[in-house]
Amino acid sequence: MIKKLLLTSIFISSTLTVTADEVSVFGAGNLDSKNPYGLNSAEKNILKNKKTLGSIDSKVKDVKYTVGSLSERIDGLESIYEGDSQKLNKTVIKLNEVIKKLEENSSISEKNTSDIQGLKTVSTQILTMQEEISSQNKKNINNLKTAISKLTDSVNKLNKTYVSEKELKSNMNQFVTREEFEALKKSLGVKTSNKTTTKKKSNKVLSYKEKDAMLEEAKELFKKDYFTKAIPMFEELVELNFKPAEGNFYLGEMWYYRKKYEDAISYFKTSAMLYDKADYMPKLLLHSAISFEKIKDYSNAANFYNSLIEIYPDSKEAKIATKNLSSIK
Repeated sequence: MIKKLLLTSIFISSTLTVTADEVSVFGAGNLDSKNPYGLNSAEKNILKNKKTLGSIDSKVKDVKYTVGSLSERIDGLESIYEGDSQKLNKTVIKLNEVIKKLEENSSISEKNTSDIQGLKTVSTQILTMQEEISSQNKKNINNLKTAISKLTDSVNKLNKTYVSEKELKSNMNQFVTREEFEALKKSLGVKTSNKTTTKKKSNKVLSYKEKDAMLEEAKELFKKDYFTKAIPMFEELVELNFKPAEGNFYLGEMWYYRKKYEDAISYFKTSAMLYDKADYMPKLLLHSAISFEKIKDYSNAANFYNSLIEIYPDSKEAKIATKNLSSIK
């Protein structure tokens, strides 16, 4: 049986859809919706970029089509010039053959000699003009080919630099980039800690095993409350797109325990957007609700408490939610 629960979040505008075995948290701000609503400033920027990329994608296709069409036309012109040049050469050859035959005629008169000389002059002029025209045409065609080649390189570079709208949609469904984290932080007015962002990153490409070992080490540091060391490790793992949902959850937890509730909500939201069936979802919902309560957003706090109680009624977090909910009603 499908149940639907709408959460209205003033702070991050979240929608929660509940099913028997699945829960979609912070679902408002659905950028795939025909008319997206409840978007924060970062999501508005993402939507704007999505539309811009769609426009760029369309323009790139138009330019590629135009380039292809121009290339075909240039090839056609080159073929015509070569054909005309061959015809002109054949005409000159025939003219020279006629002149040769006339010269070989022993009965040629003085007048005919003058005419023959005139024909020779005309033949020479035709050849000279043909060579000049051919040279200029080749130069023009080569210039056009060079320009087309540069344009093609630019289009190919554009294709490599910008992802398509389809790729953007696919990527957004799979992971959230570092830039999106920073945009979300900026929209909340949260400054990134110098201790975590200035950490020197290794250029070494980590294997899956090494990333997994780093994750386990970061979790151990988290359990010992060594947040200063754990935060940059989780941030690096998220940047490497290694289990980003789990990484964002732990980042949210650490900022929650540091009482940076707005920052915590941001990470919890990202985690839930990436994967909403994790074992830590009851805790994520509880700490999201408490975070809302701490920033005096009691409406959303109540919504999250109610959601937790309804979705995970047998969890220990639901019992805490029931107790906390009674104090804000």
